[in-house]
Amino acid sequence: MRAPALSRQIQALEEEIGFKVFDRLPRGVKISAAGKSFLEDARRILQHVNEAKIRAARVANGQSVTLRVGFFETAFWHGILPDSFRQFRQRYPDAELQLHPLISLEQVEAVRSDRLDAGFVFNVPKGDRELSHIQVGLLRWGIGRVQRTCADKSQTASTT
Repeated sequence: MRAPALSRQIQALEEEIGFKVFDRLPRGVKISAAGKSFLEDARRILQHVNEAKIRAARVANGQSVTLRVGFFETAFWHGILPDSFRQFRQRYPDAELQLHPLISLEQVEAVRSDRLDAGFVFNVPKGDRELSHIQVGLLRWGIGRVQRTCADKSQTASTT
């Protein structure tokens, strides 16, 4: 692109957004503080657009899986939880894993209301036929409603 055409495009952009993206100097230009901020946001937006395109393509090709998992934040940094998430990532690298830090009771309610698919909780109400669970060490991996089992999400929990 020739310099005059580029200059016209930059001027048109500056008119559209209402501020200067470059400071004009006697020998060239340098990006302004506002221009730098705008550039960072624009790059972030373009990255999000690219990620959205990739996710949409996966959905269109039937390759998309999203697993929404709750966890008790104080337990997250030790053993079973990070190991389980690591195993899930290794088995299903294209799946989206959404993590939600919640206390156990909030996780149970979120699973019941379909805001979560599963949760790592300390206590699952006994005799609750609506929820299935797997004992994993001292924690229970609340899998969700009975009709939405591990197999439905292609995920299993293990103690290894």
